Amino acid sequence: MDAGQTGRFTAELRKEKGWTQKELADRLSVTDKAVSRWETGKGLPDASLLEPLAAELGVSVGELLAGKRLEPERLREETDHVIVDALRYSRRTVAGAAWGLLALAGVVLLLLPLVTASFSPLLALGPVLLAMAAALFVWRKRGERMKRKELFLYAAGMAFLALAFVLELLPIGAVLVFAPSPEERLRVTVSYFDLVAFGYANFAPLLTGILTVFCLAGGIPALLRFRKAGRWRNALFVCTLVAVLLSVAPLAFGTDYMTSGSWGVTLCLALAAALQAMANRGGCAA
Repeated sequence: MDAGQTGRFTAELRKEKGWTQKELADRLSVTDKAVSRWETGKGLPDASLLEPLAAELGVSVGELLAGKRLEPERLREETDHVIVDALRYSRRTVAGAAWGLLALAGVVLLLLPLVTASFSPLLALGPVLLAMAAALFVWRKRGERMKRKELFLYAAGMAFLALAFVLELLPIGAVLVFAPSPEERLRVTVSYFDLVAFGYANFAPLLTGILTVFCLAGGIPALLRFRKAGRWRNALFVCTLVAVLLSVAPLAFGTDYMTSGSWGVTLCLALAAALQAMANRGGCAA
């Protein structure tokens, strides 16, 4: 089923009747903008309007959706094809809307900590929703050529990377310890991307953050081209492992240089690495 072909056929039949778009719209109790949208192939009529529209134009619903007049002996066969195509079109439309809503909600939740400068467990849904949106997008594009298990394992790995990124953005993970006096210790926490920590020789947080961003940005195209990105996925897995090691490197200065936030980053990165490993193993075996 082709919306453009259906639209052109609708316009042709309307002109044969000698009607304007406004006149056809009035017969169907819709606006002339709706008719214009149909005829330009920007959308299809609502299911409830297909039968009245076909009746007004003097064709069957099957012919209207097929975008052409059908021979009587082929009418049933062609109508069956049209019905199947219509169901697929409807399913694609619903899936597209779901993908868009999931992606929008995920982006909002992901960026919210930058505005509020605080973290709530609810915000962890942001990366999860983005991963679900990515999985749904790839599933729509690649269908059964990609195993569901591999797809969702890798998408879940990207979700944990995104969650680690959110934690790294917040001023709760990178630690600086100052000694204003021999008896006093001042402990300050900053974002992983704050250059203050780097300036005081605490290099690991910034390097961890850079690797997290690299793995997250590289993981999206790897997800979209899963089968052909085997070497790239393996390289991202190695980078994620390095990020895990760097995330615990501050322990070399003492346990005071780790917080619950930095341990959360380490946990998210470790889970991301584990999920990538399982997905990569399945991808290589297929």
